[in-house]
Amino acid sequence: MSNKLQALIVTALFLSLGLLWFLKQDPALNQLNATLKADPTLQAYPYAFHTLKIENGVATLTTPRSPEVSVLQFLQIAQPHLDTSNPDSPEMIAAQKALAAVQEQAAKLAKAQAGITAVAWEIDRSWYASHGLIVE
Repeated sequence: MSNKLQALIVTALFLSLGLLWFLKQDPALNQLNATLKADPTLQAYPYAFHTLKIENGVATLTTPRSPEVSVLQFLQIAQPHLDTSNPDSPEMIAAQKALAAVQEQAAKLAKAQAGITAVAWEIDRSWYASHGLIVE
């Protein structure tokens, strides 16, 4: 096989993969992720919410909150300067309220998008794994 033919085959393969990737993109999902990323309130928080899927008007967003992981574990990772030994301290209560507020802001932004009527939450296992905590 000649070098030109090999180069043509490789180029065609890369173009096919690029086209396949482009066709699988969901514009509504990309738009919602861009909206979440651009929001100043969410930008300032140490966890980035993002959209996993949109189906039948329901946007599924990632969250660090879940019955599987205590909020204290999340705050130890996201805000290591906090003293998590006393969950009833004013600083811990404020940190928990701040997390609830940013999650509420993410949901509000999602519901403001055309065609989205509800938000579902899914624990962000990959975020926790990247911080050394495996969530089952």
